[in-house]
Amino acid sequence: MLKICLVVEEALLSWQERFGEEHEFKIYMRKWFSAPKVVIRLADEPFNPLKNDIADDESIFSNDVMNNLLHYDEAKTIYRYENGYNELISFSTKERKPIKIPGGSIMISILLAVICSFMFGFLSQEIQNILINEIVSPLLSSLMNLIITITVFMMFFSIVSSICAIEGGTTLSNIGFTVIGRLFLLSLMIIAFTMAISEIFFPVIAVSGESSIEIGKIIELLLSIIPTNIIAAFSEANILQVTILASLTGICITIIGNQIPNAKNFFIEMNKLIFKIMELVLKVIPLIIFLCIFKTLSTTSFSDFLIVWKILVVNYITAAIVAIFMLIRLQIKSKMSISQFLKKMYPVFIIALTTGSSIAVLPKTLEAAKNELHIEEKFSMFCVPLAVALFSPHFMIVIVVATFYATAVSGGTLSLMQLLIVAFLAIQIVIALPKIAGAMAIGYGILLAQLDLPLEFIGTLMIADVMIDNAFTVLTSLTHNCELVSVAHKLNFIKTN
Repeated sequence: MLKICLVVEEALLSWQERFGEEHEFKIYMRKWFSAPKVVIRLADEPFNPLKNDIADDESIFSNDVMNNLLHYDEAKTIYRYENGYNELISFSTKERKPIKIPGGSIMISILLAVICSFMFGFLSQEIQNILINEIVSPLLSSLMNLIITITVFMMFFSIVSSICAIEGGTTLSNIGFTVIGRLFLLSLMIIAFTMAISEIFFPVIAVSGESSIEIGKIIELLLSIIPTNIIAAFSEANILQVTILASLTGICITIIGNQIPNAKNFFIEMNKLIFKIMELVLKVIPLIIFLCIFKTLSTTSFSDFLIVWKILVVNYITAAIVAIFMLIRLQIKSKMSISQFLKKMYPVFIIALTTGSSIAVLPKTLEAAKNELHIEEKFSMFCVPLAVALFSPHFMIVIVVATFYATAVSGGTLSLMQLLIVAFLAIQIVIALPKIAGAMAIGYGILLAQLDLPLEFIGTLMIADVMIDNAFTVLTSLTHNCELVSVAHKLNFIKTN
């Protein structure tokens, strides 16, 4: 307001000098579109006090200064002559608040994808095939590969730098054994619970019975988690192998300690660089979300749902109960309310739901752990990638349900020994398979071959997997973060204000 007062004062002095002191001025205070407005009127011949045609050394402001003062921030001062009156009008425009859409660009992408998929149905079959097969699928595959490539390197450097940040081998071993032990127990619990639910819909368990164990295939799968080619581990996005390489690197640097001080600084600085690169790459997340939803809605038919509805029901019931259990457990362990946790992690779950990739959601998870959950960065950067590599409720549930479904349809039964094999395979497949779309086809093949079940079931199981993949990625993300908060509270890695 001070600037407006100075402009108005200069204008009034100009009028006074031009018309004399005997003239009468009228002032009005009004509202203009809910914004304050001041009008000063003078009856006489036209004269613009805001513009001096002749330089006047006695004027308070020069023309250039006056022009700069007329428009600042959202305030304006103008002159006009109307019906025999000189009018000086000063007003500030109404403050415009930006329109905020819940979810921001992500929600916009979702809405656009739904609208575009609806319009997609009105196109000819030829155009639909071109859009899906030659544009959407290649573009989506390229963008997802970009995210996965950067994330693999981010996981490597984040694990190494976080291990280096945890001083002392004893502290590191305590944290590592605690995290891995809890994840293993949770895995067994989820597998046992899924078996109980599956038995209700697909009753195939027989107390007696014999089963052959193909030791060779089990050992082959177990050995596949050991990296034999460093370049292949990164190029094939084998998360577990990258995790093992990163853990060995970080542990060796910690043991050697001061003998190679620059090595620790190198990995810490590279971690910062990779995260900055990831910030730029994540700008394409809204586009990835759009393409994922558009492709899913445009290619999934109602008949596909009818074929696998019973598999979907068992999977979703199990997932819902596991999610509720984890949330209640979180509230008991950490004293954080469920609503508060869901509100803080909402952006993470949206990305998980729309991309269906636990790797793509990793950067946002680490950011939320630091800024929303207030977990110490050195702990979250160690624990979160480790959980992604070792623990996936998604894979465990679908593997167990697939076993019961295939056994029931083929008319067979499952002995107690076979149930133990299924549990072992579920944990092993979760660890060995890359966390990318379509990887479950490999897991289903190993599972069906081990149990001597027809491999033709893979097609049906993959249809169901497509329909639950995105939603179950949310379950995996929710489980990871619930466990992250619980362990961080137990080990005192929560930052205090």
